[in-house]
Amino acid sequence: GGAGQGGAAWSTAWCAHMRSLRLLAVAVLAVAAAQEEEEEGDFKSENARRRDEAAKYTYCEEDNCYDLLGVKPTSLAFAIKRAYRRLAAEWHPDKNPDPMAREKFQKFANAYSVLADTEMRANYDYLLEHPMEFPMHFMRFGSGQYAPKTDPRVALALCVLLVSAMQYVYRHQTRANLLASAKQSREYQARLRLLMEQMAEAEKKGADKKGVSGKARQTSGSSKSSRKGGAAAELRAAAEAQLEVELESELGEPPSWKNTLVFSLVPMMREFYAVITKEPETLTRRALGLSAYQWGLIDAEEREELLGKELWESDNLEAYNEEMGIGGDAGAAQKPKKPSKAKQRKAALRGGAAEAMD
Repeated sequence: GGAGQGGAAWSTAWCAHMRSLRLLAVAVLAVAAAQEEEEEGDFKSENARRRDEAAKYTYCEEDNCYDLLGVKPTSLAFAIKRAYRRLAAEWHPDKNPDPMAREKFQKFANAYSVLADTEMRANYDYLLEHPMEFPMHFMRFGSGQYAPKTDPRVALALCVLLVSAMQYVYRHQTRANLLASAKQSREYQARLRLLMEQMAEAEKKGADKKGVSGKARQTSGSSKSSRKGGAAAELRAAAEAQLEVELESELGEPPSWKNTLVFSLVPMMREFYAVITKEPETLTRRALGLSAYQWGLIDAEEREELLGKELWESDNLEAYNEEMGIGGDAGAAQKPKKPSKAKQRKAALRGGAAEAMD
């Protein structure tokens, strides 16, 4: 009995001890949570105070104080002081005759006054680290300049390629839609039936000309029902293929990359470059109103002579036209005379161009 009473007393004491430990742990956690909340509240209040303080000053306005002195945000005070002294000695208005010396010296002095003061530097660092909290500052002193990371020429080339691809796809899809629409029309179906009948009649006449024996006719008749469906499908496919070729020819040439923007810009850019760089051959050809093909038909010796006349100059061109008898009303009342060499050459060139096109 005594042992039982001793065990019960020990169990009661143990339970009381565990309750005490639990209460102690709860109290410790409560104190820790309270301290954490207090520290968080202090941190928030410190940030709010820092934000309010940082918003009071303009600092280096549109410039970065660290960049002005040529130091980093992690630089120590002595490095900032040394950089300021070097710049101040170089840009002091009494020593530097540069007209901008006074303005630059004032900027360096202002940047040093910001970074030399520990509290002011902390406020400035907070402003740099939290730009979204100071929109008015950056709107007021921001440079507002956009520096693209991609070369504009590359962007332009990509845009031209994209537009060209869209042109090709659009034209190809438009052509496909026209073909599909044409195949659904009643006229197309009528043409298809007529063509199938003509092809069937031609095939039948060809078989009759070759001749078929009686036994072959019986064999052909017995298997005719089994092959009828396949032959009709083949006949329809052949007729559709022929009609599609006709429709393709009616629609003209299929879409090609040569008809897109990128290919049309190449000769234009070449011509523009020739005019800008004053390429003599292109300028002479344009002054005479000749195409590249017509210019190529002229003899090399005559081309050299024309290039030497510098016909892209208006005075030279006018003198050349008078010499060759081109333009003017002086000979209007006179009797017809033999065409000039220039007119003969132009007529020959036009004739050669027409023959080449034919």
